[in-house]
Amino acid sequence: MVGDYVDIEPNEYDSGKYIINKVLPRKNSIPRPPLANIDKLIIVIAPKPEPDLLLVDKLIIYCMINNIEPIIVINKSDLADEKFLESIKNQYYFEKICVVCAKNGSGFDELKSLISSSFCAVCGQSAVGKSSILNTLIPNIELQTQGLSRKIDRGKHTTRVNELYLYEDLMIADTPGFSSLELDIDFKELASFYPEFDEFLGDCKYLNCSHVKEGKDCAVVSEVESGKINKDRYQRYCDLYKNLKEKWDKKYD
Repeated sequence: MVGDYVDIEPNEYDSGKYIINKVLPRKNSIPRPPLANIDKLIIVIAPKPEPDLLLVDKLIIYCMINNIEPIIVINKSDLADEKFLESIKNQYYFEKICVVCAKNGSGFDELKSLISSSFCAVCGQSAVGKSSILNTLIPNIELQTQGLSRKIDRGKHTTRVNELYLYEDLMIADTPGFSSLELDIDFKELASFYPEFDEFLGDCKYLNCSHVKEGKDCAVVSEVESGKINKDRYQRYCDLYKNLKEKWDKKYD
C-alpha cells in the first residue's frame, strides 16, 4: 500500500531494481483509498463550492477511528468573508484549522509547519483546490487543476490514482476516494466521536440517551438550545445518527 515501510534488497538479476523482503508493521491502514501509516489528513474546504460539512464530520470521525490527526485547511481565503471563517472555526474549534490561498501563497508557512516531518494525505470535494495546494507545497509537480463547472457550480474531478510526493521534510499523498466515504460504526457509539458532547454525556436523565432531539432532559439538547453546542453541527449529528441506525436496522430485515 502507498505509505508502507518495507525491507528491501537489490535485485541481483536486474540492475537498479529491488526486491521487497518484508512489509513492516503498520501504524494504521485504510482500504479506500488504500493507504498505510498516515499521520495527518489534510481536509480541504473552500467558500466555493459550498462546503460539504457532513463529509468533513465523517472524515474527522474516520481519523479518530484510525489514529490520524485531522487538519482542516480553508483554501481560497481571498473569497472567504469573516462570517464564513467564523462559522467554520465555531463548528470545529477542537481541531487545527489553517487558512490559506493557493492563488497568492498566503498561509502556507503555517500549513508547512503543521505537516512537516509527517506522512499526510489530502482530501476534500472537487474544485476546493487540493491540486493547487499540492502545486504550492511541492515545486515542479504541476498537477492538473480544474475549476468549477459553470452550469452546476460544482467541482470537476481530477485525481484518479494514488500519488505520493516527497519534498524536503514533506511527504504527501494525493488520493481519490475519500469523497465517497461511508462510516462503518455502531450508531450507539456515534456521540463518543463528538468532542463537544463529552462534558455533558453523563448528565442526561434518559437511560441510553441517543441525544437526538430527546427533549429538555437530554443534556446535549439543552446545551444546543443554550448555544454552547453548535446547532448546525448538532443537526448533522442527528442526520448521521439516523442514517447509521437505518443501515443497522436493514441488516436484520
